[in-house]
Amino acid sequence: MHIRDGILAPEVCLVAGAISLGAITYSLRRLRFDLEDRAVPLTGMMAAIVFAGQMVNFPLFGLPVSGHLLGGVLAAVMLGPWAGCLAISMVLIVQAVLFSDGGLMSLGANILNMAVVGAWGGYAVYATIRRMLGNGAAATVSAAVIAAWLSVLGAAALFCAEFLCSSRSAGVDPRGVLSLMVLYHSLIGVGEALITGAVLSFVLARRADLVPTPNAPGSVGTIGRFAVTGLMAALAVAAIVAPFKSESPDGLDAAAQNLKFDKLEVERPPLVLDDYAIPVPEPVWWPALPVSLAGIVGTLVVFIAAVVLAGITRRNVVPIRVADGSHGN
Repeated sequence: MHIRDGILAPEVCLVAGAISLGAITYSLRRLRFDLEDRAVPLTGMMAAIVFAGQMVNFPLFGLPVSGHLLGGVLAAVMLGPWAGCLAISMVLIVQAVLFSDGGLMSLGANILNMAVVGAWGGYAVYATIRRMLGNGAAATVSAAVIAAWLSVLGAAALFCAEFLCSSRSAGVDPRGVLSLMVLYHSLIGVGEALITGAVLSFVLARRADLVPTPNAPGSVGTIGRFAVTGLMAALAVAAIVAPFKSESPDGLDAAAQNLKFDKLEVERPPLVLDDYAIPVPEPVWWPALPVSLAGIVGTLVVFIAAVVLAGITRRNVVPIRVADGSHGN
């Protein structure tokens, strides 16, 4: 549900951008205390998986609408809310800058709706439900599935609030916006929940220590191999599955087209590419090659950027000093 430029008024974009910047700054500050060395490759892996997952639009029960993974809860459960927020933010930045997916002016709103609401809000719901259900694998997956579904509805509801606070929403039926966004995204949330549950079930079956106890001691080398496996899976999805995604508009675009506020969109020259396709000389042995190449490049860029950001944050960790009884006042 990437918001394009022109949909939201500039003042709403500025407020959302300021809130998102504050959330990213706070996440970075928290990670200076919380991030472990072994979490660095995992951060890159989760960013790559979410990027690849967002390239694959899935159809919605026969409707002329599609949805895609948001990934906030999945990233937060695996990494914690702070690293999860940064991973999703990195995905959205690369999508906007490299592939013109989502506007630059509305980038702050997209980060707020998908990264902050998804990772922070989704993790809060997940942690609350998990405390109620217990610490088992079934409880972990169940809590994440519920939180993932609610995070999609939360992001859709926040967009409705942002749009209705914009001067540009004049003449658009507010009840229609809310109804269509809730309808479409309640269905998209089912896909989000299923993907989140499937990925977590896979991880729990192989490395259960990564999900329920992310701060437990572990082998950096082992985590590195697990992260490489995740990266390979993300590359496979981006290269092989993404070219066959649904061509129907996603929930936000479908609502905009039905209610005619898509005419508010402002077209701007792309910074790098205008879509998820890298031009290649003709003829090509596989028609989907431009999309596959874009998926591979984007996944690698997101992975490297997230690892570098996490690594820089880790190197700036503030040591926690423990009081020693041998030193008196």
